[in-house]
Amino acid sequence: MMMLRSTLCALALALTAGALPAAALAPPASDSGSDDPRHRNITSSDSYMPLPPLTATVQANRRARGILQIEAGLEVEDSQLRRRVERYMPRLRNAYVTAMSVYTGNYFQYGEVPDADRIAALLQEATDMTLGQDGAEVLLGMIIIHSD
Repeated sequence: MMMLRSTLCALALALTAGALPAAALAPPASDSGSDDPRHRNITSSDSYMPLPPLTATVQANRRARGILQIEAGLEVEDSQLRRRVERYMPRLRNAYVTAMSVYTGNYFQYGEVPDADRIAALLQEATDMTLGQDGAEVLLGMIIIHSD
């Protein structure tokens, strides 16, 4: 029994002391070809900044009937403005949610096709007003209505 205990202690000591190759203990390396679709790169451009999905509730007859979901990104050529966009992202996200709520409350009627041009214009206006300058172009990727 004493021999087994000393062998186990020696094995534990060897593992913690780095007797195994570093590759065996290291976490798996992340590759750019990840299987997670939420973290896919849709472009190799350094000036493109993807946005998290934007959502707003779609109502009809004073009831929630679905959700408007938008995938979009910003094209920002200027590196100084790109850093500003990163700092202002919480404010931008709030402005986008507000703009989408205005769209679903005032412009969109349940059952119709969403107006991508109006959505893009509202998001662009929210971007320019929040940043206080032009230079960050809103690019829409996908517009989906999830209905009940």
